[in-house]
Amino acid sequence: MTELQTTQALAINPAQPADAYLASLGTHVSQSGMASALNTVAEIITGTRDWRIVDWSTLTAPNVRAIMSKITGAPATRNKALAAIRGVAHMAEELHMLDTDTVRAIERIKGDSGTREAAGRDVAPGEISALMQACSNDVTPAGARDAAMIAVAAGTGARRAEVAGMRYEDLAMTEDDSAEIQVIGKRNKQRTLDINNGALHALKDWIVLRGTDPGPMFYAINKGGRILAGHGLTTTALDFILIKRSKEAGLSDLDWHDLRRTVAGELLDAGADIVTVQKILGHSDPKTTARYDRRGPRARRKASKLISVPYFGRRVI
Repeated sequence: MTELQTTQALAINPAQPADAYLASLGTHVSQSGMASALNTVAEIITGTRDWRIVDWSTLTAPNVRAIMSKITGAPATRNKALAAIRGVAHMAEELHMLDTDTVRAIERIKGDSGTREAAGRDVAPGEISALMQACSNDVTPAGARDAAMIAVAAGTGARRAEVAGMRYEDLAMTEDDSAEIQVIGKRNKQRTLDINNGALHALKDWIVLRGTDPGPMFYAINKGGRILAGHGLTTTALDFILIKRSKEAGLSDLDWHDLRRTVAGELLDAGADIVTVQKILGHSDPKTTARYDRRGPRARRKASKLISVPYFGRRVI
């Protein structure tokens, strides 16, 4: 496994509707996600997971329904595939490859309204401490870097791709001895993350080793412990790093999104309103934020204690 960042973008042919649709998504992360969904569709149509070989101009509402009937998995997976098909259909319409009536008929196909148990879990404070201790035990530059990445994610709720995409020049200190950094999230939306307390101290320790040159905030580090200045990290590399640190900390079943979910729960526990939490996490809809809450019965019991019922005792005659 290499930590070096791969920046090769999808090869786009704007004359083809699928290519044009993916190009319209803006970010490489979004393109990759929808390209995967289109590959699922392509496998059903052609037997090969390659969206480039599909003749998307032949889409019709009946064959889209037939495709959807063969896509298995969670509702979110099926709905993502349908969204990708709709996006391609719209581009095909713009390229005069599909007529308006066909596209409107495809739009009317309903998605999967089923549900699944919420994925992920809450990360206990002791588990985050164990992760940070595992990084602290590593006296190489990777220990400082990984501590900073985990601390920033646990302190801000940043997505894995946002952590990988952070750049030093987007970091700014504020008057109250905190810091803020601008990131580009889903759908190419920019937002500002506030970095405080231990997360800021961890980041400062890494910057001492990293230096202050512009470029990726978190550099790749080779097996010999040498920092590869200018070379960022892939999201896949971040996954391997968290798996490694989790094993060292004696933890399992942990991913970057669990840290993000935990931030949502901690903020709600502390009394932050859901709209504020929505803005911090960069969600377009507060309903999405609500689904991130993994506190379970703890939150329910705490909330129930906020209700006060007057009682004057039992009178005995």
